[in-house]
Amino acid sequence: KAKEVFFETGDSPTVWCEAGVIFSNLANRCASKGLAGLEWAATVPGTVGGAVYGNAGAFGGDMSGNLIHAELLTENGREKYSVEQMGYNYRTSVLKRGEIKAIVLSALLRLKNSTKDEVSVKIEQFSERRKATQPPGASMGSMFKNPAGDHAGRLIEAAGLKGTRIGTAEISTLHGNFFVSHGETKAEDVRALIRLAQKTVAEKFNVKLELEVELVGEWTE
Repeated sequence: KAKEVFFETGDSPTVWCEAGVIFSNLANRCASKGLAGLEWAATVPGTVGGAVYGNAGAFGGDMSGNLIHAELLTENGREKYSVEQMGYNYRTSVLKRGEIKAIVLSALLRLKNSTKDEVSVKIEQFSERRKATQPPGASMGSMFKNPAGDHAGRLIEAAGLKGTRIGTAEISTLHGNFFVSHGETKAEDVRALIRLAQKTVAEKFNVKLELEVELVGEWTE
């Protein structure tokens, strides 16, 4: 089944989309219509629902800057949550913090009028920046949240961990906050790298690295 997307044009353009819509595809569809505001999302992996859940962001933009409201399926049925009700902060929300239990169904996002050329150029610039600074191949994206006033990748690099491998999991030599897979990587090896990075950075810089990804399943500490 195709994931539904509806554009509302005019002086205050918006786009309504189901949670399963691929976020990067949506950003490019906006560009094709000369609608700005989601250029930052053109290289963000995952779905709109995931972006709403985790307040996804890149290149100075994030979901909290675009969301008008999200439709959630809660224990009380379908409910609309405004951007204020989502309790957004850096890479978190009321959903991610577990303050409410709900499934994201759809989102209404705020856009801006522009031109196809202007939006496409900005997307291309962001894409080139990502290619130059982030590793290709299989990764989970940013592993840790950036601590206040610093960057997780810088701390991991300063700790001398870039290129460190456990099994076929490696802390990228290009960007310290990306863990890449070199094939048949075990979850336990990625988890071991996470622990190593957190322990080493804490010992060297007294900074606690907080995960941006979420661990699913049962894990031993």
